[in-house]
Amino acid sequence: MRRTIAKLTTSLMGLLSEPTPEVSAKGRIAVVRQAMLDQLADLAAGPQLTKMRTRILYAPDLQSLWYLRADIMTLLAEALGESVATKRLAAISTQFDGLLPAAQMSRPNRLGH
Repeated sequence: MRRTIAKLTTSLMGLLSEPTPEVSAKGRIAVVRQAMLDQLADLAAGPQLTKMRTRILYAPDLQSLWYLRADIMTLLAEALGESVATKRLAAISTQFDGLLPAAQMSRPNRLGH
């Protein structure tokens, strides 16, 4: 159920978002992709992991990669637990600093996690 909601949210936000500036996006997209793949590297092989790697590799732009974070979080949380997944997602999120519109970036968590 959570995976379906995450996919729906990802698709909807992709349709409603503003385009990213192409100049800085093209230079950093490979770095962001690799950061995402690195965080998934030690997970046990399976169809969900294979599908996620494919989605990362074929995402057309930084915004698409940004919205994949929710699905990556779900995959990591199921395999490693939520606290580890949150730390790994934070490492991915820092790769997007300055590349996306400020309104699209994550806000600090009220709980201090």
